[in-house]
Amino acid sequence: MPHTRDKSPEPLDQFAILPAIPLDLPGRWYVAHSRSRNEKILAKELTRWGIFNYLPLAHRQTRSSVTGRISRSMVPLFSGYVFFNGNEEQRYQALRTNRIAQVLDVPNQEQLVTELQHIHTLLTQDEDFFVAPRIRVGDWGRIIAGPLRGLEGVVTQHSGRLRLTLNVTILGQSVNVEVDSGNVEPIDPPAYVNQDRRRTEAT
Repeated sequence: MPHTRDKSPEPLDQFAILPAIPLDLPGRWYVAHSRSRNEKILAKELTRWGIFNYLPLAHRQTRSSVTGRISRSMVPLFSGYVFFNGNEEQRYQALRTNRIAQVLDVPNQEQLVTELQHIHTLLTQDEDFFVAPRIRVGDWGRIIAGPLRGLEGVVTQHSGRLRLTLNVTILGQSVNVEVDSGNVEPIDPPAYVNQDRRRTEAT
């Protein structure tokens, strides 16, 4: 389901207006993998302690199957993740909230800042969007929508278009179908692929 931008002029809560991503913060960026449904309260506590954080949120609209009433809420764009910037002491302070399952280090700080700026730009525009797992050429993928839903294969690329390659290994041939990246989710390779690799490495 696509996320939609809310057309109402009033924010739904204090998180409706997201802060811009500063370029001159003195600390390092980290990614907090929060405990279930703790993203907002974690962001509030980090803000209260003066730790800059970024929690991208999207408007969600649902209709009750019983009453037919429409309700609107703000939900994390990336469920379970809050981005924050701080020094080592502030990282430990964040961990002491007991609202974080794990803190992920960010090797490429510049890349993360650029990507968050792009996300921020999208969230400030009046556009619908989807959140999809990153799919890369060479990954195994599964089609998740449309008449080919459930098909699995290797993601390839030809002339700038993504394809799902369905191999018939014993024949040394394959069948390719063009796919939209938003309709393919990454999956682990089937067990037989790993078995073939081990046999190849053993010879």
